[in-house]
Amino acid sequence: MRSLWKFVGWVATYDLCPWANVWFSWGKKPIATLAVACVAAIACAVFVNPVALISAVAILGVIALGYGWPSISIRGLTARLRFHDRRVSAGEPARATVSVRNAWPWPVWGICLTGDFGSDATIALARVAGWSVTEFTWDFVPGCRGEYPRAAVRLSTSFPFGLQEASREVVVERLLIVWPDIVPLDTLLDAAETRPTDDTFSEKRVGDSGDMAGTRPFRNGDSLRRVHWAQTARMGAMVVCERESPVLAAVRVVFDSDPAVHEGAGASGTLESSIRIAASICAAYHQHNARVECCFGHETIVVAAGPEGKRRFLDELARFQPCRHEVRECQHEHASHACRRIHHHNCGVFQMTVTTDRGTVSRTEHRHVHGDQLWIVLGSQWSEGVQPAAPVALPGRMIRLPWAPDPRGAFREGWRNICRAG
Repeated sequence: MRSLWKFVGWVATYDLCPWANVWFSWGKKPIATLAVACVAAIACAVFVNPVALISAVAILGVIALGYGWPSISIRGLTARLRFHDRRVSAGEPARATVSVRNAWPWPVWGICLTGDFGSDATIALARVAGWSVTEFTWDFVPGCRGEYPRAAVRLSTSFPFGLQEASREVVVERLLIVWPDIVPLDTLLDAAETRPTDDTFSEKRVGDSGDMAGTRPFRNGDSLRRVHWAQTARMGAMVVCERESPVLAAVRVVFDSDPAVHEGAGASGTLESSIRIAASICAAYHQHNARVECCFGHETIVVAAGPEGKRRFLDELARFQPCRHEVRECQHEHASHACRRIHHHNCGVFQMTVTTDRGTVSRTEHRHVHGDQLWIVLGSQWSEGVQPAAPVALPGRMIRLPWAPDPRGAFREGWRNICRAG
């Protein structure tokens, strides 16, 4: 029975004359119905009763008003868009205000704002009175990093009948920068794992690289390598060592930016997940005064100290747009200096690489990196019938995350576990 209904559905929806679609597409528009009605009214006026001519004139009036009035209305409108905040993180509400000036003495209805604000929703505006300036304020939640609006904003109207849409561009006073949302990390790898770049230690800062500064009770999240087993056996409770901290530690975070090794689009894609994870690691180490480098494609960003350095770094990530050619350029022997610095200047820096299971096979941006490092590998949702390649043996430790639209929870748990294991 199911097969029969499937066959009936196929017959009912099969396009028998695809060549005729271009001729009948106009029939889906309201103007086609009005045109047929107008012709019918004129025919009735000629062959039946001249009174039917009134209907034809009325229909022509509707057509003229439906096509002419939107163009007339939009010519008297000017609009400016501004954002109340300069920067927000993805997932946080952002407030925007559009000011519409109406130069006509009559009010204008049925206007809307079109543009890419992170969703497909159209922002409908209420009535704008004649000879006035009206402000409309609304909140929207950008789901992905970037600069908003990501497309030209236009003020449009199709009032009163929706036959014709007229629009004009809206002046955007400044763009809204949306940072990738940061995953808060409550634990970090020991400072010794970040390869201190300076042998000078501070007695005022507690860390794990210098001389012993004292002991304290075990806290949730402490690495097992820091446990003082003699004191633990004597006290009957877990005791850990506190050591001096290096004045400067260095980490490098690399994420695969080649779209060929990623899948999905928007906030649920693996590329955006990689950027969020890389930004989270960089922000966590930057908060602990480490020297942080973030590398992707042929770009190398050194996160400067202080809030201003973090702001510039997140601004760069927000504006980053992947290019399919940048990785190939880096593989060329005449690659940029920044890319060569990623591949060859590895001494004294502990590297963390964020990639996908496809990226471990292609080994694009990290192919020349050797030595101990941490790998964060995101799983891909492989297409039906396609099996992933055999996993590649990678040097160093690994956090493997199963595929998920939002892997932040799995990353936080995997990061916590590897930090506790030391």
